[in-house]
Amino acid sequence: MLVLRTICIFFLLLTSISGTASDDQQQRDSLESRIEGDIADSTRMRLLFALAEEVGASDTILSVSYLNRAKELAITSDDIGGLGRYYLVLGNINARSGSYDSAMVHYDRALGYFTETDDHLDFFNTIKQKGNVYLYQSDFTQALNHYQTALDYFRRNDMPVGISRCLNNMGIIYKNRGDYVEALTVYEESIVYLDSIKDAMDISQAYINMGNVFVYLGGYERALEYFGRALEIAERINSQRNIAICLLNSGVVQNKIGHNVQALDLYQRSLKVSRSLNDPVQVSNCLINIGTNYAEMGEPQKGLGYVQRGLDMKIELGDDRTISNCYIHLADIHSMMGEQEQAIELFNRAIPQKERLDDPDGLIRCYLGLGSIALEQKRYGEAERMTDKARELASEIHAMEYITEGYRIKREIAVNRGDYRSAYQFARQYQIYTDSLMDAATSKAAMEMEFRTRSKMLQQENENLRIQSSLDQLLVRKRTIVYYSILAVATVLLLGLIFVLYFMRRYRNASLKLEEKNLVITRQNLKLDQLIKTKDRMMSIIAHDLRGTIGNQLTAVEVLNRIEGDTSVEIDRKRLLGNLKNSASYSLELLENLLHWSRLEEGESNYHPEEVKLNTLISNCLSLYSENAKSKNIKLVTEIAGTYTCYVDRIMMETVYRNLISNAIKFSNPGGKITIRLSQVDGMTHFSVSDQGIGMTEEETHKVRVNGGITRRGTANEKGAGMGLTLVREFTNLHNGTLSITSEPNHGSSFEVIIPCIN
Repeated sequence: MLVLRTICIFFLLLTSISGTASDDQQQRDSLESRIEGDIADSTRMRLLFALAEEVGASDTILSVSYLNRAKELAITSDDIGGLGRYYLVLGNINARSGSYDSAMVHYDRALGYFTETDDHLDFFNTIKQKGNVYLYQSDFTQALNHYQTALDYFRRNDMPVGISRCLNNMGIIYKNRGDYVEALTVYEESIVYLDSIKDAMDISQAYINMGNVFVYLGGYERALEYFGRALEIAERINSQRNIAICLLNSGVVQNKIGHNVQALDLYQRSLKVSRSLNDPVQVSNCLINIGTNYAEMGEPQKGLGYVQRGLDMKIELGDDRTISNCYIHLADIHSMMGEQEQAIELFNRAIPQKERLDDPDGLIRCYLGLGSIALEQKRYGEAERMTDKARELASEIHAMEYITEGYRIKREIAVNRGDYRSAYQFARQYQIYTDSLMDAATSKAAMEMEFRTRSKMLQQENENLRIQSSLDQLLVRKRTIVYYSILAVATVLLLGLIFVLYFMRRYRNASLKLEEKNLVITRQNLKLDQLIKTKDRMMSIIAHDLRGTIGNQLTAVEVLNRIEGDTSVEIDRKRLLGNLKNSASYSLELLENLLHWSRLEEGESNYHPEEVKLNTLISNCLSLYSENAKSKNIKLVTEIAGTYTCYVDRIMMETVYRNLISNAIKFSNPGGKITIRLSQVDGMTHFSVSDQGIGMTEEETHKVRVNGGITRRGTANEKGAGMGLTLVREFTNLHNGTLSITSEPNHGSSFEVIIPCIN
């Protein structure tokens, strides 16, 4: 969003300079030399107005001095139209510096003078400039009304420059409303008018505006293409201001796609050109973008300096909107650096300005920033209050990205409080809005495809019109029969083109439908492959491990049956019964793990949390494996300092405890000790199992963390399927917990499961 707000500033800059003269320094010098020459006062006044407009963007004081000289000449000669021109230019300077109320007052005075002199052209130009101020203030309805009024006049009088500039500014409004296809359409229409009079400057600016629309659409390649066209024109006509804007906008696109190095190079090139123009507005924009780019590159301290320099320039210019934006940028960087108190102060400094400017977008960013900091500082009440404010404002302006972020923060607050029911509800809302954002991105892509088709057809029609115009000029000098022959050929070609386009469109639609069907088939095949792999692995485990354990049980039963009644082999009977019990326990454990694992593989976790007494789960698991431990002469020690009741899934948590205790016994040496601990710290339950067994190497520990488990036999040649630790890791994650592993070869292992809990 930071980059999108920067682009909005570019739109306003483009609109405010759309009526300026050439950026050529030689022309400015020529105007200054002519003013001091021996010319009539009326001519000198007109030149002073032109020079004031020329330097208004870079040197306000010098521009006002030229205006005052022109005003004196107008008063001396009683030139009412000159006074109207004075207030019009003064209003433009105030609008450019952000003094919108003063600009409106000057424009209204200019309208009064132009009405008195019946000067329709300057009257409707002033109407258009008032529309610009309404656009700066985000009053799109008023702005659109003023542009439409001026546009009607320019259309009636066939004035291509006025028509194109009104269309460009209307495109900005459509863009801000989200009507991207409509915005692109009016920009294309604007270029048609500009192309008819070969106005390269305004064509360049129209391409810049179109590029910015594609940035909003996510069509970054198309955006760079239009910025490249604009840059090529600007370099050809030596428009340094447009060169600076194209470089800066291209840097914004590179930043959005993650090419921070390329973005930095473009920002610095734009800064160099802007400094040569002595344009403080453009220089400050470059500094701010360079600063935010450095912060994203991992150099927040360096970025802080650049943004601060940009802020100082904005304060001198008096642009409250961008000043408050700078406070937000600085707060984000301080928060990134862990300097939370400075970030809070900057957000609180920006909020009153955003409220005064009626900027809901900026207010939402401030409240979300404060909410995130409060969450990090565990001030959950304050975090919830700030987040609710942000979500309320975001709902009013239908900003789904902010609503999604708000639900994410609410979910984290609920998790940290241990309110898992609310956390689950917020997580569902977060997923719903995330899916909505994906749908919006798809819609934007569809609009871009629609515009590409319309743009190509319009370009082809423009090309045909240019060819037809050239033919008309030649046919005037030829006989009538040749004229009709060429016209017939042109008609046939046009019909052929229409048929070709028609069949190409049908072919494209058929291809899209086929691709869609292929995509559905591919997804179904992928899902089928996954199910087959799950089935194959399950059958492999059943065939290998269960066959072996069941075979051992049958062998033990057969031996018991054979020696039944023979009292001389009592010791063998006990040993066989013990083996039979161990084999049956392992078979049961393997079947349970296999069931849970298959459900995880198929995406069916069956997570059903409830209030569970963890002490009881541990006692059940210890009673289940007490005989196994006793058979290996292993001492089971429990260190539990209380009774703990938590909101967990009983089956999953019992599976976690059972697998950790079973593994500890399996890999412990006879005569060893296993310690089971259960405690609670700051609302988090810690369960750990520590043994003195064979341990693991660093490589084996890494495999356990990444893959979930390894397969090897225990110290008493016990078998394992390699699924136990996989289930431990997955079930811990489902409880928003963490699994910690510490192990050393021949010194034992320690597994600790930490989950949030409600006593």
